[in-house]
Amino acid sequence: MTYNYSGEKTVPGVCPAHWNTEAKTAMLTYKFNFLKTFQAAAVVLRDHDSRMDCVRLLKLLYLADRELLAETGRTLTGDKAVALPRGPVLLTVYDLIKERGPDDEQLKWNAAIQRVKHEDKNKDDDVILTALVPIGRLTKAEESKLHEVCGRYKDTATPELCHLTHDFKEWAEAFEKDEASTINWEIALEAMGLGDAIKEVHLVRKEHDLVEGAFRE
Repeated sequence: MTYNYSGEKTVPGVCPAHWNTEAKTAMLTYKFNFLKTFQAAAVVLRDHDSRMDCVRLLKLLYLADRELLAETGRTLTGDKAVALPRGPVLLTVYDLIKERGPDDEQLKWNAAIQRVKHEDKNKDDDVILTALVPIGRLTKAEESKLHEVCGRYKDTATPELCHLTHDFKEWAEAFEKDEASTINWEIALEAMGLGDAIKEVHLVRKEHDLVEGAFRE
């Protein structure tokens, strides 16, 4: 038996049944980008001397995604965020940390980022960076944002970081006690004073998808 980041008991390899990861209404979504996420996690870990607790990594990556959405119209990871009792969590990153991500991605992740369990079940596991990870997939803006977020919260304890995210409107509107509901990025934009830019952000996403599709053909 293991514990998830809300303190609930879970069966290894099984996503809690009450996790509602399907959006209730149509909302702004992105395609998860494993390589960018992997490299972003490595940047954050390096800024923490290659070791930190899992929850802190999840919070800092979410904060970077949120701010990049406001600044560029896209998140870095492309991951789906869900509302848990301790704040927003990037779902696929959570699964990778828990070692239940897609097989090929999990192998690459485990080759450089490993989870270290605590004997005390009440403490969050740590993650450690065990190998050099090139960061060529990250833009300068993305790398800079990761360093900026890490620096801004370097003296903020993880519990305080969790509490801070409870003030986010997108978390407050999505959170339900008995399930992990999908966070709506549009509400995050509204909370940051960018409600009028939502249509433009949708266009940015569509244009990006078209460019990616053209390169795949």
